[in-house]
Amino acid sequence: MNLSLKQLKVFLGVANTSSFTKTAQSVHLSQAALSAIIRELETQLSCRLLERTTRTVSLTEAGRVFYPTAMKIVETLEKSVIELNELGRQKQSSLLLGCTPMIAASLMPPVLVRFSRMYPDSQIELVDRAPSELLQMVEEGHLDAAFGVFFSQLSGIDRVPIFPTHLVAISAVDDMPEKNGGRSAAGIRWTSLEGRPLITLPKDNPLQRLIEATLSKEEVNVSRRIVVGHMQTAVAMAQEGLGTAVMPSFCEHICRRYRVRIDPIRPEVPLSFYRITRTGRDTLTALDQFTEMFTEAAQERPVMLAADELD
Repeated sequence: MNLSLKQLKVFLGVANTSSFTKTAQSVHLSQAALSAIIRELETQLSCRLLERTTRTVSLTEAGRVFYPTAMKIVETLEKSVIELNELGRQKQSSLLLGCTPMIAASLMPPVLVRFSRMYPDSQIELVDRAPSELLQMVEEGHLDAAFGVFFSQLSGIDRVPIFPTHLVAISAVDDMPEKNGGRSAAGIRWTSLEGRPLITLPKDNPLQRLIEATLSKEEVNVSRRIVVGHMQTAVAMAQEGLGTAVMPSFCEHICRRYRVRIDPIRPEVPLSFYRITRTGRDTLTALDQFTEMFTEAAQERPVMLAADELD
C-alpha cells in the first residue's frame, strides 16, 4: 500500500464539499484527474469510500470510518511541515512575507532595501497575492506573515493592527467638481460623488462592499461603475479622468507616480491595516523588526505635488 498526502487531501475535499466539481476547482485539477485519484485510493484500500449519484456525493460506511484517520494524518503531516519550515527559517534568519500587488509595487521595495542594509544576514522573500489568497497561505503555513486590510477575523489567524487608515477619493487633477458641499482642506463629502462615475473593485471584494454600504448610507447615487481588478489600475484610470476611485489612504504611496489628487472623504470611514500570522507560531525577531520598519514607512506621508505644480 502506498497512500499519498495528495490522495488523502482530495478525499477529504470531496467528503467536505460533497462535490467533485468544487473540489477539483479548489485543488486546480480536472474532474477526470480528481476521479482517477479517488479510484486509485479506493483500489489501494480495497473498498468504496464515496457513493456517487447524478446529484450528490456522500460517504459510504467505509468512508465514514476512514475519514477521521485521513484527517488526523493530513493535520499531523501539515503541522510537522510547518514546524520544520519555521525552524529552518529561524536558523537562516529568513522571512517569507505576503502583501497585495499594490503594496508590493509601492511600499515594499524601499522597505526591503532599508531592511537588507540594516540586517544584511536576513533574507526576505515576497509574495504578492489577493487578500483571500494571502489568508489561505498564512493559514497553511506557506507564509510567515502577510500585510493588508483584512476584514475578517478567522479562527487560526492572529490579526494585529499596525496602523490606521481611512477612505480617500482619487481623481484627475481638475476632475472633481466643487459641488454638494464642495472641496476644502478637510477633503470632500460623500455627496460630492453624486452622479459621478466610479472606478471600483469587483462587488464581492470586502473593501468594495464597505464602500458600497457607505454610499448607500449617505444616499449617494453614482452614474456608472467601471470595475477593475487592482487598485493601481483604478489610480491609472482616475488619472485619465475616467472616474473617481475610492480607496484606503495608504494608496498615496502609489499615487505619487500619477497626476492625480487625493481628497479625504467626510464623514471619515476608518480602517485598520493588519499584519496576520498563523495562531500558535513562534515569534520571529526578524519579523517584528521588519513590521516596525514597514509601519514607519507606511506612515511617512509621501511627497505629493500640489495641483498647480502639476500643470
